[in-house]
Amino acid sequence: MKIELETIPVWDGLKSGSECFICDLMNIAQDDALNYYLGPAIMVPEIRVEINAKGFCPTHFRALADKNKAQSLSLVLDTYMDQSKKDVYPLLEKIAASRSARKALKAYEELEEYSRGREKGCLVCDYMAMRLERYIRTVAALYRDDAQFRGALSESKGFCMHHTLALAECAKLELQGDLLEDYLVLLARLLRDNLERCQQDDIYLSQKYKSENRDKPWNGCEDAHKRCVRKLFGEGRILSR
Repeated sequence: MKIELETIPVWDGLKSGSECFICDLMNIAQDDALNYYLGPAIMVPEIRVEINAKGFCPTHFRALADKNKAQSLSLVLDTYMDQSKKDVYPLLEKIAASRSARKALKAYEELEEYSRGREKGCLVCDYMAMRLERYIRTVAALYRDDAQFRGALSESKGFCMHHTLALAECAKLELQGDLLEDYLVLLARLLRDNLERCQQDDIYLSQKYKSENRDKPWNGCEDAHKRCVRKLFGEGRILSR
């Protein structure tokens, strides 16, 4: 399947020197999606039907609320809750009509199954997944086609562990043969080398707080603890899958 490549944001991300520029791009993608579903799109009937049917995962519902666009979110929630009540009320009535604890617990199991399914679907996560595929396939395509990109990537800080795995999983869609093998080896080398770098910075940070090291320079390690967490777990992750 042909996919629209995102060469400009990927090149810009690589030049940024980030611990994981895919994380940065996915944070932007998440914010774009949140703004979309709090903007004029919510007045489009087809979009509201889509929201009512699928909705958002708990994390992104909270993120929508944190945008502090009360009027927009209240309009979304009005019809979303109408749909939810249509699904939930019959199950609650089944519980109320139960003549034994066994039947009531069985009905609660149905309610739990519905609740889990309702929380799993997420339009923001779907949008992010589409953007993620474009970004990681663009990285592989640029590695294949652009010697300058290959060189810059080999000297970069690489990616977080989460997005390294995503890049490796989709690599075969753009690469094959020796080039695919070289790419996979490079991803592993970048992760190893930069995990080591982040840990060494973190060790320096921990020692800097000792009284005998008070006058030593920070050497750019003030945020080493945050960079370690980011390198290990990433940001802008797709949550409902």
